[in-house]
Amino acid sequence: MTSWRKYLLIPRLTLTALGAPRDQTRAWDRYWTSITRTGPGGDVLWEADEPAEHERLAAALRQHAALELPMVDFGCGSGRRTHELAGFAPRVIGVDGSAAAIARASGAEDGRITFRVADIGSAGLGERLHDELGDANVHIRGVLHLLDDASRQAVARNVAALLGARGTLCFTETDHAGDPLDLLLDQGARPTRLPPLVDRLIRAGVRAPRRFGAGETAAVFPRDAWEIVEQGPTEVYGVPLEPGGPVQRIPAWRAVIRRRRRSSR
Repeated sequence: MTSWRKYLLIPRLTLTALGAPRDQTRAWDRYWTSITRTGPGGDVLWEADEPAEHERLAAALRQHAALELPMVDFGCGSGRRTHELAGFAPRVIGVDGSAAAIARASGAEDGRITFRVADIGSAGLGERLHDELGDANVHIRGVLHLLDDASRQAVARNVAALLGARGTLCFTETDHAGDPLDLLLDQGARPTRLPPLVDRLIRAGVRAPRRFGAGETAAVFPRDAWEIVEQGPTEVYGVPLEPGGPVQRIPAWRAVIRRRRRSSR
């Protein structure tokens, strides 16, 4: 399909989303309730569990984060990545706004890993978590690209409160060129058919992703308040869209960020 033909997807998308909730908390609960299998070969688009992605995150944490601090995984979903983070913190808390996601994740809690339901953009969440944990590191993967501008700023405020003076934020977000329709085309969407993993998200009412790259990083984490330790293009991996197909390789942006220390003068 060439550029104008992507608009032929709109009737299919409209029909698929018919009756889906607009409220994103309800949409995500509907989505997670529909999931049968997680992980590679499962129903969740972004859970390919590719070692290369884990290795990049591990290298960034070892180089830049104070690993004696607790870790908070914002937008943890089913908790698969939360468990990986336990190798880099004495305590890890996975936070997600979907009660259905947390119900699934909580089945694998242990003494060091716990989960809780909370909107990561809710006012005061960062302060409450900081009161409980003190300074903490924060991990975000594939969350900010799904939020509107106001919600991104709200999440950034909570991250700032939670990091305190010593914490570090590591995030990775998809940075696909073009608009959401272009991404759907690259994922195999056609006017007559949507790949099942994509269909599940649209049917639930989950908001279409937007790109999150260098410009969005600068807008959400401006340099007068934040120190960009490192950033640059990368890839995130998704499960095959069709049985036996290749793992998806999606353009993305990664960054390691801290709060900027204010001058005492």
